Amino acid sequence: MQQLVLKIRESHYQLFLKFLNTLEYVKIVQPSVEPQPPAPSRYDFSDLAGKLEWKGDAVVQQRLMRDEW
Repeated sequence: MQQLVLKIRESHYQLFLKFLNTLEYVKIVQPSVEPQPPAPSRYDFSDLAGKLEWKGDAVVQQRLMRDEW
């Protein structure tokens, strides 16, 4: 007997799983859930690069710079 392991989400393939369940040579086994490693946090570069505190209209400034060309 051969074993085929399919990693599928039950919610997406309910009809397919019901069909497979009707076949006598198919056995559906729920896999154990493996814990996912935590996602690496993104590095904060704020201590290396400063923050710009600018109070103005960005669109107006962009148009002024574009008109300089």
